[in-house]
Amino acid sequence: MITKYAFLATALVVIGGLGFEPSIVAAQTVKKPLTRVITPQTTVTTFQTPNYSIRVFRQGSQTRMNVFDKKTNKLQLNAAPVQVQNSDQQTSYTSSEGERLFRISVDGSGNKSVEINAPGQVVQETTN
Repeated sequence: MITKYAFLATALVVIGGLGFEPSIVAAQTVKKPLTRVITPQTTVTTFQTPNYSIRVFRQGSQTRMNVFDKKTNKLQLNAAPVQVQNSDQQTSYTSSEGERLFRISVDGSGNKSVEINAPGQVVQETTN
């Protein structure tokens, strides 16, 4: 990151005869605020089940997913890239983290589901 500095110089001139030195210069460096480029996000789908809050969104050209676990109050996935699978019946968004596989499905009628597969555990919740 390149940080730009603005140099600010202040000159103090004191009128002779008041007992001060005729010229004093003080300098100060001021850091300009950083400018961030924020990629716009477009929500593809968002929904809640009894235990999860889900959001699938596009950020630039990439589709991503957030999965929030309400029971543990923790974000399980944060802007995780997803693979998108389209069929006549539904669209699925899949992402993995470690040994866990997250699949969000949206059917043609608007029903949505979340499925989380982990070793020895499968969680599936739907909306209607």
